[in-house]
Amino acid sequence: MTSNTVPTDATELARTWVNAYNEQDFEQFGALYTDDVVYTIGAYRIALRGRDAFVGHIREYAGAVPDRKLTIKRVIASGDLIALETDFAGTSSGAVPALPPAGEPVTARFCTVLQLRDGKIAAQDDYVG
Repeated sequence: MTSNTVPTDATELARTWVNAYNEQDFEQFGALYTDDVVYTIGAYRIALRGRDAFVGHIREYAGAVPDRKLTIKRVIASGDLIALETDFAGTSSGAVPALPPAGEPVTARFCTVLQLRDGKIAAQDDYVG
């Protein structure tokens, strides 16, 4: 069952965030964000504003790597910031030309910085390595 309650503890928030992402629970994932969230991933020159735009981007990417999973390696929190180091792994559907051909693995290491406002994610910056 989906809950729209946003956790306040950094580690709990990180686990809820990863679980919603991995389970493709877009409702729960979106509930973690403010309406005006700002998302950036400079390596791919992506900048989005607003929960609907960001969740739409995540939903679209789920089609490109349908079995994708994030694994938390480390969580660091300070004030209103949470930094997560995660490993990403999945299999390309072939839907996105920039990714490997269909059936090939897609892997990456991410550092994600989340900025909170009133217990929700107001900004997310992703760094890919």
